[in-house]
Amino acid sequence: MALGTVTTAFSGNPLNRADHLRADSDILGCWASRDDARFVLIADGKVLTDEFGDILWLSPSKCRFLPLGTKVFLGLDGEAPRYGAELSAAAEEFDDMFAPGKFREPRAIGLKFGHAHPSLGIIAQAKSMLSWHASHQFCAKCGAPSTLVKAGYERKCDTCEASHFPRTDPVVIMLAFHSDKALVGRGHHVPPGFYSALAGFMEPGETIEEAVARELYEEVGVRTTRVEYKTSQPWPWPSTLMIGCFAWVEDDKLTIDATEIDDAIWITKEQARDVLSGKDDTFFLPPFIAIARDLMDIWLAED
Repeated sequence: MALGTVTTAFSGNPLNRADHLRADSDILGCWASRDDARFVLIADGKVLTDEFGDILWLSPSKCRFLPLGTKVFLGLDGEAPRYGAELSAAAEEFDDMFAPGKFREPRAIGLKFGHAHPSLGIIAQAKSMLSWHASHQFCAKCGAPSTLVKAGYERKCDTCEASHFPRTDPVVIMLAFHSDKALVGRGHHVPPGFYSALAGFMEPGETIEEAVARELYEEVGVRTTRVEYKTSQPWPWPSTLMIGCFAWVEDDKLTIDATEIDDAIWITKEQARDVLSGKDDTFFLPPFIAIARDLMDIWLAED
């Protein structure tokens, strides 16, 4: 469940992750064949959903003749086991089989259901876990094939016996302020006119605050005086933790590193409200499933 004052999209997973059961070989064995077991399927990064866009949970009998690849234990819904499984085929090949259900992109599901929907946290867990297994099938120490163990929460090297664990990459994302204005920027990869909070991966040996200050200086040349943590968000592309912060900087002079970002601008609360309400279409701000929007909403709600 979500414990913070701000509930972000893809958080609030309602399942009991039941770590104490993961070492039991029956979890991916006979438990996965129980009548109350259910599977969420992922193919090409898309999630199998029902006609309403929610997770279409499949029973073991419905999965029996499907070309399933990796499967992982997600946890318990009450006493019933829940699993994520990768479909070893293109999503479009199976849409007709599940009609009126279909495979949908997780962002589209998020835009439909919003922050509080419990399925989004489950989707984040399943997608992140299965993406990690797809890209970590060989030992990083010796290069030999590795084997899924502990219900999917570890891979063991078959040769050197090294253990590897699912990774989550921390990313700081920050709304910076000077006077009454907030700083937003746009990367080279985003659509024209779209602006968001600045962000970057944390590096080894630095705190959250140091990462915020470093990224702001590298991208726009401003020096940070204070950092305040606000909220966080799982973001399963492929598996990051977005760490949302406010930051205050010395001045508003920007020196943009064009290798890092395309542009950055200072905006007032009035401008932000006009853009979000549709009164101003000269530029665009993040949708509500993005933590950048949560940071902006927190700022706009302040006196």
